[in-house]
Amino acid sequence: MKTILLTGLLILSTGYISAQNMNHENHKKMANSEEVEAVKKVLKAYKNALEALDVTGTQSLFTEDADVFENGKYEGSYQNYLDNHIGPELGHFKEFSFIDYKVNVQIEGKIAVAFETYNYKIVTGGEDSRTIERQAVATSVLKKTEKGWKIMQNHGSSRAVRN
Repeated sequence: MKTILLTGLLILSTGYISAQNMNHENHKKMANSEEVEAVKKVLKAYKNALEALDVTGTQSLFTEDADVFENGKYEGSYQNYLDNHIGPELGHFKEFSFIDYKVNVQIEGKIAVAFETYNYKIVTGGEDSRTIERQAVATSVLKKTEKGWKIMQNHGSSRAVRN
């Protein structure tokens, strides 16, 4: 009887230990997939605002102390960039469109790094209307906050389209 009881306990404990040591990669991938999609949603909202030529409310996509770098220049906080650069610029555009947009997101804890590649096209308005086409890359660092993922740093650069 003692042997049967000990054998039963051994079998149960082996099953318990095996369950604890199982590879839970699928759970990790599922969680990361949801987080990756949440990060992409923030980046898409910003891209959509630029394409709509209306950045109203985009401050909610950025942390309060977010920094922006563009084409070799530190633009300052996102609010500064909004007030003194991209906000006024958009008022002169008839079109701002992204072409061949791709994004890769990597997450480490509460920090995400996104690498974006795309071409963009800007059509200016007025009598001197012109079309600008550029090849671009951007790196965004996002932080998971109580209100979701927020961009804390954005660095973009572009050049003439090359084949």
